[in-house]
Amino acid sequence: MQELIQRRRERLGDDGPAGLDDDMYNVDPGLVTVACGPYVEPLPVGNMTVSEVRARYRDRFDIDPESQAVIDGAEVGDDTRINAGQVLAFVRRAGEKG
Repeated sequence: MQELIQRRRERLGDDGPAGLDDDMYNVDPGLVTVACGPYVEPLPVGNMTVSEVRARYRDRFDIDPESQAVIDGAEVGDDTRINAGQVLAFVRRAGEKG
């Protein structure tokens, strides 16, 4: 079996050569990544509160009303405003003791 070798494409720019397909990792900075269970999607919800996002996308993401909102790893309340570029996740912790 022969191994296929992929050549590295380099782009010369102001800050030197770039790696493989750097453009595919660029995300629009005006978007917020919203996640709930298996659903993850970048959405234009910057400057909205958690409760507004929860109400608007409740059906689309199957968001549990009792789920905890987490922004960039920190638990937040429903009145917290989300900034562009952040990650908002709705998590429901099950099976925790005490």
